[in-house]
Amino acid sequence: MNTFWEFLAAQYPASSISSKGYWRVTSKPSKAENDCHITALSQYGFLAVEGPDSSKFLQGQTTCDWRKIDIENASLGSYCNIKGRMVISFIAGMRNSEAALLRLRSDTADTGCATLAKYIVFSKAKIRNATNEYIAIGISGKCAREQLQQYFGFAPTAMMRQATDGDTTLVQLDSDGEQFECWTPAASANVIWTTLSENACAIDSCEWEALNIAAGIGEICADTQDMFIPQMLNHQLIGGVSFNKGCYTGQEIVARMQYRAKLKRRLYRGRLSPSANAANYKPGTDLFSGDEPQSIGNLVSVVTRGSDVELLAVLTDEAAATNQVHFAGEATALEILALPYSVPTAD
Repeated sequence: MNTFWEFLAAQYPASSISSKGYWRVTSKPSKAENDCHITALSQYGFLAVEGPDSSKFLQGQTTCDWRKIDIENASLGSYCNIKGRMVISFIAGMRNSEAALLRLRSDTADTGCATLAKYIVFSKAKIRNATNEYIAIGISGKCAREQLQQYFGFAPTAMMRQATDGDTTLVQLDSDGEQFECWTPAASANVIWTTLSENACAIDSCEWEALNIAAGIGEICADTQDMFIPQMLNHQLIGGVSFNKGCYTGQEIVARMQYRAKLKRRLYRGRLSPSANAANYKPGTDLFSGDEPQSIGNLVSVVTRGSDVELLAVLTDEAAATNQVHFAGEATALEILALPYSVPTAD
């Protein structure tokens, strides 16, 4: 851990980090209602890949096209094992032409770094777990871009665009310009937080996961490593997979699924009301349909908002259509909700 978390603990004495890795404000500061929110994204960590061959190395290992990632363009992506199963998922950005950052779930940073490090030895690049070096701060709301522009003097202007001064990187996550991540060195985070929080209300970082769920963006965490191929998380629909970039680890399996096979399970968005006990289940938990004893899918992510539980799960199309999907031992079935992007009926 770095001093930023000590700083936050002093600023918000009742705050804490939950067992699932989310920062909880608990006692929110008294502020006038506004259209900007800020949160410390404790659930995320970073891998830093630096050197002349950084992009070239990552091009041969990950699902996204690094020819299109630079100081102005970010991308969703993943690293898969040889069976096409996702080991890490990430948002990729560049601080400069020789320095890449992968923002990923913090509980996958060690294994992701160790796995990629096996293959980087012949490249003019080095990889390290930079989770203690960088902080991810989330800024959202109608005034989010304005606040960033005023403070930094720059801000991205479109979804998955980035802007950087070489140290701090800003990434826009939505099409409306109301959700941004700020990736900054830990040494700068205290000052950035202090200034931005003057005009933004602090919120729990699980609210960021709720935004991801609403956007239909599923992420790999420690409990779901090696479980899903990218298409199961709809990554082929949201820019996380390139099918014309050339070879990478697991590419044969991912491409075969896209062009020759039938995708039997895909990402769905759901809700439980009342909350029952679903919030106690961890990602990867099996789901069932009706009285069938065999699992028809797995939980990807889940958050509790008010009396509802909102989640993403990988399910079979047939099971999702029955409206009888449930957790083992739970009587309440999921309400299947629409995703914000178009999903084909067949692949």
